[in-house]
Amino acid sequence: MQYRVTAAGRVFLVPAGMPLAQALNQQEPFVETPCGARGQCRKCLVRVLGEAPAPTPADREQLTPAELEQGLRLACQLRVDRDLTVAVVPAAALDPRKASLGRLTGPVEVDPWAPLRPSGRSLGLALDVGTTGIAGALLDLRTGEELAVHAALNPQAAYGADVMTRLSYAIQGEAQQAELTRAVREAAEALLGRLLRKAGAERGEVVAGTVVGNTAMHHLFLGLPVASLAAAPYTPAVTDGRLCDIPGFPPLYALPVVAGFVGADAVAAALAAELDEGDETVLLVDVGTNGEVLLRHAGRLYACSAPAGPAFEGGEISQGMRAGPGAIEAVRFDGTDLAVTVIPGRTAGGGLRSGGPAAARGICGSGLLDAAAALLEAGLMDRTGRLRPAGPAAHRLVEAGQAVALAPGVRLTQKDLRAFQLAKGAIRAGIEVLLRAAGIGASALDRVLLAGAFGNYLRRESAVATGLLPPVDPERILPIGNAAAAGAKLALLSRRARERAEALARSVQFVELATHPDFEEVFLEALNYPRAGAGA
Repeated sequence: MQYRVTAAGRVFLVPAGMPLAQALNQQEPFVETPCGARGQCRKCLVRVLGEAPAPTPADREQLTPAELEQGLRLACQLRVDRDLTVAVVPAAALDPRKASLGRLTGPVEVDPWAPLRPSGRSLGLALDVGTTGIAGALLDLRTGEELAVHAALNPQAAYGADVMTRLSYAIQGEAQQAELTRAVREAAEALLGRLLRKAGAERGEVVAGTVVGNTAMHHLFLGLPVASLAAAPYTPAVTDGRLCDIPGFPPLYALPVVAGFVGADAVAAALAAELDEGDETVLLVDVGTNGEVLLRHAGRLYACSAPAGPAFEGGEISQGMRAGPGAIEAVRFDGTDLAVTVIPGRTAGGGLRSGGPAAARGICGSGLLDAAAALLEAGLMDRTGRLRPAGPAAHRLVEAGQAVALAPGVRLTQKDLRAFQLAKGAIRAGIEVLLRAAGIGASALDRVLLAGAFGNYLRRESAVATGLLPPVDPERILPIGNAAAAGAKLALLSRRARERAEALARSVQFVELATHPDFEEVFLEALNYPRAGAGA
């Protein structure tokens, strides 16, 4: 039996008993389920228009009586048993800042490996398949000119916010893995269509492409077996770079991977950052759901996986959201009180709305990092991460001291701050283990490169103050944008860059954190915040 569901101006048929979130994500009015559709994160809220189904136990736990009365329900828990008309409660849109797909700087030798068309344009596609989003660029393979860029959410988020949750789903059977592969390929193909429209190009003009991503995203996109990634020792099915023929795409070169959780994105980032050239000691950190850390020292290249989870993307934070209108993006302590900066929205006429505290709807990753630093500075949080009623801003503590009011209707809870500690602790522990592997301290670092969109917008002083990064001069910390995407473009445009990527992957010394003898000690210390007056 099937029922009619109306959403986002579309009507479609849904089998009886199917979770509404699954039905919506098959039809494109996308809803997020970073908790793995367990009804724990409130990110898949819908408003049922008309008579709403009875609330589920998860609805009653997560929603207030007033919200239930308004017809709000968790789409992941609502099983379709009648005709429904629903409105998706909008989460923050995908961070528009991520659409600038790793712009290349400096001269690039354009010597594409792909055969070009004898006449007319020959275009190439560069894809960065991330855990959270997919970014793409269309380039002219003769000139290297970037013609269009676009970014979209990775619809696999409906199956879980992190890599392990998705792998757990994929290994349930061939049908489940095929479902994840189909979802990401369809999203990437739709993104290609959007790029073509932006560039005024035809699909037949696209003759080649490159694709990068962490090892799990790489394998799922290519349709490779993932069972060996889901359990120790987390071995990839393949590691070499390869040319792939995937329906709906031009011939795609997938860059090589290093290990189970150091993927083609890390190789591409190392390529873009030129970690295979020069003699400086350089640390490259990609702060994200599936974080990766690379260190070049004395002609050697070390790498590890430092999975921070979704906290920096807004997941696991009660009022977390991606950077977009209404997100608190910065928090400061001015000596007497906390002050916030909110990303403004736009009016119907295209003008900017107020970005004051009253416009706040939640907090994004850069705001979360700033908030932790500000709470430490204000004395509202000790170095173990516990909130305490101290200092001139003590009036900000609410809910019996278990939360901090940042703006009207937006607060940060003790649980949120613990989630942040785990995320920043994972990244910092990865950094410290690599420094130990190389036999150096933080003072030996000539540069610290922050990759990814988040790295562009975090405040360097907050990164050091919270211990996310080691105690280095903030002037040595440099954001480099989406380095993985930039590397994908280099490998598309240049035969030599592709060869360099393969050599880089072979040269990396992978350090497995889980089995490193110092990891537990380092991680426990990384959870704490730096002592006052110390950088770490």
